[in-house]
Amino acid sequence: MKNTIKSITRKQPQETILPDGYYNGICSGYCIELTSHGVDYELETEESVRGMGIRVVVRVQNGEATFEEIQN
Repeated sequence: MKNTIKSITRKQPQETILPDGYYNGICSGYCIELTSHGVDYELETEESVRGMGIRVVVRVQNGEATFEEIQN
């Protein structure tokens, strides 16, 4: 049985900002993934963290985002 594909859409990342606040995320390498209000975000970091699935808290204040590891 063959299933028909109705459409193909290219996924394009769109740069956005997060409102000021604190967000829980998961970090691996240079990437932090988090979900806020049902929207998934991917944040790229300047420095890499060692390991996968590292829990972090992201702080956004006045448009500047930083993160810290949570005790895992």
